[in-house]
Amino acid sequence: MTPPSNFRIYFLAVLSAAWIILTLVSARGGKWPIAAVCLVMAIANSVTLYRLTRQGQGK
Repeated sequence: MTPPSNFRIYFLAVLSAAWIILTLVSARGGKWPIAAVCLVMAIANSVTLYRLTRQGQGK
């Protein structure tokens, strides 16, 4: 299996951080449905990032 590119790893890290920021902003504004969707997206991107970085540690 080929290792993931650095661009993909950095992109997912920035994307996860952006979703977390949007979650906090939406929750603070009282828009709970949007905050929930943003939280789900942050978790999904974080799990993908974890799997990509875990891949290179000798499975």
